[in-house]
Amino acid sequence: MKKTLIAIILSAGLLNMSSARADYIAGIDGSAMKYNLGGLSIPATVGETSGWAENGSIKMRTTMSGDTSSYMVFSVNSTLLSDGVTWATTNPGVGIQYEMVPNEQFGFTPNPSTQAPDYHLSLSDPSAANVTGYLHIKYRLVRLLEKVPAGKITTLPDVTMTAYNPSGDGDAVITKPALSGVTGNVKTEACGINAPTEIKLSPLYGKDIQTGALNVTDAQTITLTNCPGAINGIDYNFSAVYGTNGAAIGVLRTATGEGYAKEVYVQIQNADGTPHIVNGAIPLEGYDGSGDYALPDFKVAYYVYDPSIVTAGKVKSAIELKVTYN
Repeated sequence: MKKTLIAIILSAGLLNMSSARADYIAGIDGSAMKYNLGGLSIPATVGETSGWAENGSIKMRTTMSGDTSSYMVFSVNSTLLSDGVTWATTNPGVGIQYEMVPNEQFGFTPNPSTQAPDYHLSLSDPSAANVTGYLHIKYRLVRLLEKVPAGKITTLPDVTMTAYNPSGDGDAVITKPALSGVTGNVKTEACGINAPTEIKLSPLYGKDIQTGALNVTDAQTITLTNCPGAINGIDYNFSAVYGTNGAAIGVLRTATGEGYAKEVYVQIQNADGTPHIVNGAIPLEGYDGSGDYALPDFKVAYYVYDPSIVTAGKVKSAIELKVTYN
């Protein structure tokens, strides 16, 4: 009986198998950082953002493990606005956005994360070793309204970070305050000033000189333009360049020397003829946020204390308008 032998060669290979490796979040160190607003300003147009800012970083540690389930999330104790990325602040004209940026060697994804509301960071691409590094929480301001209301931004949302290790390695949950409290103030952009450079009084003749205010003249209106919002108020000050000779009644000294009159001064008056404050802060009436503001009308006059000692000549005085932001 013929038999056919068929040789079947069997080959086998041993695959190089290893278990999946990952890290878990081992610790979050330090205390909450404060917002530092000193380097930020409110953008000029609605929807525009400032640059990113931060105030330090949070130290954290990951440790090698055998799972890929660890992650971090962040909670913001504020209202998330309709765009899904901006949070409300205490000033309705200004919002705030966040960006979570862990050091790349940790292996978090996405990196950075701007995905509100929880900015989920998965430890899905771990390193080959235990890692100690830093998490940066960045923030920026967003202009929400054309007219930014009055009122400083004195508080901002608290941000809390929470790490989860579902596999059982390390602590199951680690919660840490990340951002709380404010230092510094948002940079204030100064108002523009639309004001006359010269106010001319009509000539004063010797026969008309008497004690008091003479040749009273209405001054052109002074307007503060593009004033900032998110401040508590604005003060202005008519500062006497040559000094005063009766600040309580708004009387300014005048230039002296060859060709100038003697014993003739200049008085600043309110629209009703009462003395205007000089060398003193005056709150801007009606300030309620960003925009243009006209200063109250005022008048200018010669002022004479003693007609008997007046000498003829030119009369010149000057005021400097100083504007401060509170």
